[in-house]
Amino acid sequence: MQPLRLGPFAAIVFAAPLFSQQAPAATGAAATPVTLSASVRVRAESWDWFDAGPAGEYSYAHALARVAAARASGRWQWRLEAAVPVLLGLPDDATLPAPAGQLGLGSTLYAANDAKQSVTGLFVKQAFVRWADAGKSLRVGRFELGDGAERAAADPSLAALKAQRIGQRLIGPFGFSAVGRAFDGAHFAADWRGKNVTLAAMRPTAGAFRVDAQPGLRVDMAYAALSRGARSATSEQDMRLFGLWYADDRGTVPTDNRTAAARNADRRRVEVLTVGGHWAVVRKVGASKFDALAWGAVQGGNWGRLNHAAHAAAVEAGFQHGALPWGTWLRAGWLQTSGDDASADNRHGTFFQVLPTPRVYARFPFYNMMNSSEAFVTVQAKPHAKVTLRAGMHDLSLTESSDLWYLGGGAFDARVFGYTGRPSSTSTSLARVSDLSIAWQAHKRLVVELYGAAARGGAVVKGAYSGSRDARFVYLETTFTR
Repeated sequence: MQPLRLGPFAAIVFAAPLFSQQAPAATGAAATPVTLSASVRVRAESWDWFDAGPAGEYSYAHALARVAAARASGRWQWRLEAAVPVLLGLPDDATLPAPAGQLGLGSTLYAANDAKQSVTGLFVKQAFVRWADAGKSLRVGRFELGDGAERAAADPSLAALKAQRIGQRLIGPFGFSAVGRAFDGAHFAADWRGKNVTLAAMRPTAGAFRVDAQPGLRVDMAYAALSRGARSATSEQDMRLFGLWYADDRGTVPTDNRTAAARNADRRRVEVLTVGGHWAVVRKVGASKFDALAWGAVQGGNWGRLNHAAHAAAVEAGFQHGALPWGTWLRAGWLQTSGDDASADNRHGTFFQVLPTPRVYARFPFYNMMNSSEAFVTVQAKPHAKVTLRAGMHDLSLTESSDLWYLGGGAFDARVFGYTGRPSSTSTSLARVSDLSIAWQAHKRLVVELYGAAARGGAVVKGAYSGSRDARFVYLETTFTR
C-alpha cells in the first residue's frame, strides 16, 4: 500500500472546522453535524484486443472505495474524502513491441503501477473548504471538476445531453478509470439571471491509472466559462463560451508524429490555449421532442519547439416521440478534430484533448478525440423504470493519415506524457464499433451495469497488428452508495 501523504491539504482540512465555527451564518441557521458518506464501485473487465494472440486476451478486476466526511455552517462548508483503489489480476504479458504496444487498459494499469499484477493504494480524493452565499461559491483545496456542466438544465433531455455529449470533453475527473483524478486549486462560480460565470485555477493530481494518486503534477491550468440558458413553454437552450489554458512543465517526452529522436530531444514546455463554446437545444413539437447541439474549439500555443494550431467541431441531433415504446431516444452525430499533416515542419496541428474523461465519448476506450473523425448513431430506451438500455454504432477514422492513432486521457503521473500513439500505416480507416449497455437500478443505493462492445479494425489497425482485426470489451460493474 502506498503511504498517505497529505502535504498542504492537511492544513486546509484541519483548519476547515475552525472556519466553519467562526464564520457568521448568513441566515442565522445553526451548524449541521458532520455527515458521513461512502461508495464502493467494483468492476470486472474482459478484453480481447485486436491482436489475435493470447497476449491480448485477459480479464482482471478492480474496486474503488470512497469515504467522505462533510460539515456545513452558514456560508461555510468543508469536505474531506479518502479513496482506496484495489487492482487485482492485471496482465503481465499484454504489451508487445512497437507498433502493437499496450493491448488495452489492463496493460496500461500494469505499466503505470510499477509492473505489479495486484496493488492497492490510499490517498486524499477531495479536501476543500467552500464558501457559498447568494448564488456565489468559492472552493479552495482539492476537488473534482468537469467542464460543460456549469449550469443546471431544467429539461431532463437537455440535462442528459449536457452530461453525455457536452460535459468533460476537455476537463474531467476521469471517473471511469480505476482511480480517477482531482484538481488542487481554487474554483469560483456565480449564478444570476439564468447566467453562470465559472473561474478555476488548478493543478491535476496523479491517478487515473496509478493507485498512488496523492501527488500533484507540474501542470498548470486556468479555466473560464460564461454560460446562459433560455426557456419557453416548448423549448430550452443552453449556451457556453469558454477558455482553457494548459501548461505542462513535467519534462516528459511528448506524443506526436515526429521521429523518436526528435521527440526525445524536445522536453520543453507544452503550452496550449483552447477557446470554444457549445449550443444545445431541446424543443417539443406536439408529441415529439427534437434536440440539437453544436460544440467547437480552436487552439494555439507551443508544443515544445513547435508552434501549435488545431481545431475541433461536433454537431448532433436527436428525436423522441411519445408513440415509440420505452421512451426511445434516437440520435446521430459527427465529430472531427484536426490532425498533423506533416511531421517534419515546425507546426503541430493535432487537436489536444487536455485532461478529459475520454470514456464518455469513446465507450470502447481504444481511441480518443485527437486526429479523429467519427460518425455515429445511438438509441437509448427505458423498458422499465429501473432499467436503461443504450446502444450505438460508430464509424471511426483518422483525420490525417500522416498523423497517429491516439489513445489515452492526459497526464496522470510525472513520468509519462499521458497520451500514446500508433502509426497510421498511411491510412485513415480506423474501425467500426457496435456497443450495448444495460444499467439496472437494483436498489436506491445499488446500480448494476453490463457493457459489451465489438470493433472491426480498418487499415490502420491492420498495419499495427498482423493477426485478427477484431476486438471485444465486456465489463460488469456494481456501484453501492450510502
